Amino acid sequence: MTKIIAHRGFSQKEKQNTAAAFRRASESGAYGVETDVRLTKDGVFVTFHDKSAARLSGKYKIIEKTDFKDVQKLKVYDRQHRHKVPTFLDFLQSCKSSGKAAVVEIKSRLTKEQTEELIQIIDSEHYLSNTIFISFNMQALKYIRARLSEQPIQLLALLYRKVDLKFLQEYKFGLDINHRQLTKDRIIECHELGIEVNCWTVNSGRRTKILQQWGADYITTDKLTLCERMINK
Repeated sequence: MTKIIAHRGFSQKEKQNTAAAFRRASESGAYGVETDVRLTKDGVFVTFHDKSAARLSGKYKIIEKTDFKDVQKLKVYDRQHRHKVPTFLDFLQSCKSSGKAAVVEIKSRLTKEQTEELIQIIDSEHYLSNTIFISFNMQALKYIRARLSEQPIQLLALLYRKVDLKFLQEYKFGLDINHRQLTKDRIIECHELGIEVNCWTVNSGRRTKILQQWGADYITTDKLTLCERMINK
C-alpha cells in the first residue's frame, strides 16, 4: 500500500519545518513526516531546508556558520505568526508523540562522528525503528548502513538514468526521486531488485493516483489532504 509522507511537515497549511507544521502533520492521516536536518556551527541539529536563512527569515545567515543561540533568534514568518527554528529533537519528539515515521533528510555534510551523534539522538528516544534516513550524501548513508544493517535508508536522486540500481541493491537502499522521473516500468524494475520507491514532491491528485496505481511505496507531498483523499478513493 502506498504511504503518504508530509513534506517538511504539513507545509501547505503551516510554515515549512516549524513546530506548527510538524504538529499539523502529526494530526493528519500521513504515514510519516519529513524534515531537513542541518548542523549549527556549535554542533546542534536543527530543522531547516535552505543553506541560508534569508528566504524564510529575511536574515542572511548561513545555518552551518551560525551558533545555535543565534539561530534561535531567527524568526520564520508567515502571514500570522513568527516561528522559531526547531531543534531536530523537537521534530523527533513530535513524530514520536503521534507515532509517525520520522523521515530525516541529512542536508549538512556530516563527519562520521557527527552522523553517529545524529544516530544517538534518535536511539536515545528509542525511535530508530520508526526512522527513515534520506540524503543525496552517499557517504553519510553508507556510514549509517555500516552501523545499522537493517535501518530504512533511501538515496535521493534527481535523474533516474544516473541511478545505479545495483548499488542500491547492494547497500539495501531505497530510492527517493523526483516523481517526474518515474514510470510504471521503472517502479517495476526497482521492485524486482527489492528496492522501495519514494517520490517527491507530488502535489497533484491525478499524479498521486497514477503513482499509487503504478505501485510507488511512498509519496511525499505538501498537499496532504488532497493526496490522502486520492489514495483512499
